[in-house]
Amino acid sequence: MTFFAAGYIIVWALVLLYTVFIQQKQKKLEQELSLLEELVQSKAAAGQDR
Repeated sequence: MTFFAAGYIIVWALVLLYTVFIQQKQKKLEQELSLLEELVQSKAAAGQDR
């Protein structure tokens, strides 16, 4: 029974760590997307000035 509890705890710890890892990656991707959107908008605005 002890091994079952230890395994259960380990699995949930791994799920938690994976969730935190994915959250950090998503935050970085959202920042990059925001930067790209700003670049596209600035290029579009520069193209309209011509």
